[in-house]
This record gives sequence, structure tokens and C-alpha cells, in this order.
Amino acid sequence: MLEEAAGRGKYAPLYRFLKTQDRNEIPASFAEIEFVLGFELPDSARIHRPWWANQGENGGHSHALSWQMAGWKTSQVDLAEEKLVFIRQRS
Repeated sequence: MLEEAAGRGKYAPLYRFLKTQDRNEIPASFAEIEFVLGFELPDSARIHRPWWANQGENGGHSHALSWQMAGWKTSQVDLAEEKLVFIRQRS
């Protein structure tokens, strides 16, 4: 159910992008994520580190579900440099 929601929500382009990756780590800038999404990240993504938190499979924000339901987690979030690393989760 949550994966279905991640695949059709506002952040679905990020979900689809991550689902197609065969690497185990993806360094990404906020600008690169915005390119994938097709829109700018909200200001809160740039000033509040918790926006990038991994929230578990029991719910959470649609943006976090987009990477988590695709099998990834965020790591090394650097707000000053506007970059992070997506790390593939082991099943």
C-alpha cells in the first residue's frame, strides 16, 4: 500500500528514478534531485535536517516514502553544501 502511494504521489519521480538504479550508493545534490522531480525542493529541505529523515515503513511524509519504498535511505545529509547520499537498503 505504501509503495503504491510512493509510486503515484508528488515525489513519485524520485521513487521511479531510485527504483531503476543498480548502484548501492548515489551521491546527489539537491539540484540533481530537483531535476529528477521536475520542481524545487521546499525551503524546509534546505534548512531542516529532519526533512531528510528516514521514517520507517509505518508511515511518514511522502518525500521520505519516495526513497524508502524504493529501497533506499538517506545518509551524509549536508545542508550547507546541499548534498546527500542515498544508500541502498538490504532486504
